[in-house]
Amino acid sequence: MENLTNIPANLSGTRDNSSVPIECTDIFCRPDEEYLDYLEDYVFPDDWEWGIIILYALTFIVGLSGNVLVCFAVWRNRSMRTVTNIFIVNLAIADLAVIIICLPPTLLSDVTETWYFGFAMCKIALFLQTTSVAVSVFTLSAISVERWYAICYPLRFKSTKRRAKIIILVIWIIAFLLALPEVIVADLTRFVKRQYIDLLIFCGPQWSDKTNQVVYQSVIIVLMYLLPLVLMTVTYSMIAVVLWTGKIPGAIESANRPMMDGNVNRAEEQLESRKKAAKMLITVVIGFAVCYFPVHLFNILRYADALRFVAPRMIQVLSMISHWLPYLNSSINPIIYNFMSVQTKGAFHLTGIAGFAGVAFFADCWNARSLVQPDARLSP
Repeated sequence: MENLTNIPANLSGTRDNSSVPIECTDIFCRPDEEYLDYLEDYVFPDDWEWGIIILYALTFIVGLSGNVLVCFAVWRNRSMRTVTNIFIVNLAIADLAVIIICLPPTLLSDVTETWYFGFAMCKIALFLQTTSVAVSVFTLSAISVERWYAICYPLRFKSTKRRAKIIILVIWIIAFLLALPEVIVADLTRFVKRQYIDLLIFCGPQWSDKTNQVVYQSVIIVLMYLLPLVLMTVTYSMIAVVLWTGKIPGAIESANRPMMDGNVNRAEEQLESRKKAAKMLITVVIGFAVCYFPVHLFNILRYADALRFVAPRMIQVLSMISHWLPYLNSSINPIIYNFMSVQTKGAFHLTGIAGFAGVAFFADCWNARSLVQPDARLSP
């Protein structure tokens, strides 16, 4: 492991403070103490970086607890092991991987601009980061398609747990394949910072051909952002129209039945509930678009060498914020998908963690029964 503890003797050795002339140990003839002080100041967080660290810490806590609660609630309640919840649990697992595997080393590297974990972990970390983020994004896309079929075409679509598990397996395989190039090109690099020669280490992809690098990043942007964004926008827009207008396929018979006075209020409540669900779908798309756009834009500008005239401090700030936003998305996914459902309190009471889950991180609100009236028969 190469880090600041491996500073050579000519930099970290003791030096006599007598009148003996200082022997130069670098090309700038800087005293060892001044050099080490610079490295310490460089690695230690600035005041504004502590604010970023707090954001990362809060995101880690919310993401870890929320996604764990999702998995635990489904595991404890057999009635919640629906097709949709299979996808949601897979999303929670992927988001947990993003939070646990990606967030800590990203924060440490962004703040200290140094990689402390060695060559092997550099390759493993980059591979797992790309894999977990890809699984999270692809699962979001799969959920949108599954809900689109179940709500817009309930009579011609029969979703099964077996089919859901096959889709999830395919998602993981594609994610692994997409991350393989990261393993091949990942490497450690020493870099020079300002006027000092230092020993700080950078972990990242080291492409021998810039064209291949641009092609790979283009594929990443298309498969992990543009296509999922278009897919979710189209499917959720169609679902939102159905829920907002109340024109639910398969619910015609129910709509044509004469309504008793006692059912009028219930119908109005169901219509309002569907409108809230439609708004939640819009929130899903906006959340994904906002959280993942900056990091992809930043990569495009970086690989196009368009940041050469931007101040280094500004680049560091933009980099840290753009890296934080995808983690924010992984932490709020349980809230977006499972918040404010009728079944929330009951689910947590059944799991025995209702007190801990006071803000209702989990619910089966994506079950079609909770989105539409019962006699609409939209459940797969």
